[in-house]
Amino acid sequence: MAAAADADAAATAAGEEEEYQARLSAVVDGLQTRDAMRLYNWLSQRCFSDCVVTFYRRALGKREEECVRSCVRKYQLFSTTSAAHFAHLAGTASSFSSSAASDD
Repeated sequence: MAAAADADAAATAAGEEEEYQARLSAVVDGLQTRDAMRLYNWLSQRCFSDCVVTFYRRALGKREEECVRSCVRKYQLFSTTSAAHFAHLAGTASSFSSSAASDD
């Protein structure tokens, strides 16, 4: 009888854990979407204000278009390099913490 109660309690705890993980995942997805939109808006504003200097035409001039492309390319390169660096640091930190835990 006690074993059945323990099994029910374990199943309930597992279900609550899954529900918690699902809610946490939804929150993280929402935050990532919000951050991506903020980044897109910031980058658009930054490159536009740096590159577009005349408003006499409906389309960008050749220099303006090249400037915008260069601005976005530079940011993408910076972003990719930063992400790789943080991934490397995270890998180093996790391997350091796992080796420290094994030393204990």
